[in-house]
Amino acid sequence: MKGKKGCAVTIFVGLLLIAVFAVGLVCEKNPGAFQRKYHYDFALEQFCAFCRNWWLPAGIIGIPTFLISLIISLRRESRESNKY
Repeated sequence: MKGKKGCAVTIFVGLLLIAVFAVGLVCEKNPGAFQRKYHYDFALEQFCAFCRNWWLPAGIIGIPTFLISLIISLRRESRESNKY
């Protein structure tokens, strides 16, 4: 049971890093993508700045982490289903 929780956590972390990668990439290519006309949101601006600064490392770490965790989880599930 402990292995399932660990794998779920790494899948979640991988997805979170992929989200940072995607937002950062969009903000890098189109800086006004998440801004609305006549409205300024400080938290959104700071989040976009964070993602813009860390999008490349987040993608380099997040995508392989997610894929490896998903493959390990699927392999574990297929082994458990073959036991029964």
